[in-house]
Amino acid sequence: MSEIPEEFWEILKERFKRMPENLRLVIGGYGNLDKKTILEHLEKRDEIGDLLARIELNYLRLFKQEVESL
Repeated sequence: MSEIPEEFWEILKERFKRMPENLRLVIGGYGNLDKKTILEHLEKRDEIGDLLARIELNYLRLFKQEVESL
């Protein structure tokens, strides 16, 4: 699994806690994840939690690049 800073895990969990209760994510190969399941995976920092964290980090990097290019 990738090296993800401790504080990022906490920020990511808080971000998902603030999302609507009816949140659903579908990840190929892992199926349909509801908010409770997402938070459980983030807490465990298992394969799915790691994937979610890496997706979020990638999104933030791309967002930063886009903003800097304006």
